[in-house]
Amino acid sequence: MVKISCNNYGFDCSFEINGNTEEVIKKYQKHSIDEHGIEYSEEGLDQLLLRMKN
Repeated sequence: MVKISCNNYGFDCSFEINGNTEEVIKKYQKHSIDEHGIEYSEEGLDQLLLRMKN
């Protein structure tokens, strides 16, 4: 299980999601596009999650 939030990218936003990696990436991508107008690549988010685990 992984967790990601907008705070990880420096946004003053309380959005946070937990779940399996694929689900978290898809839902965070949707949120970031819908709410912030920013599209992050799946690879970029995957790298962020890997760094957060260490």
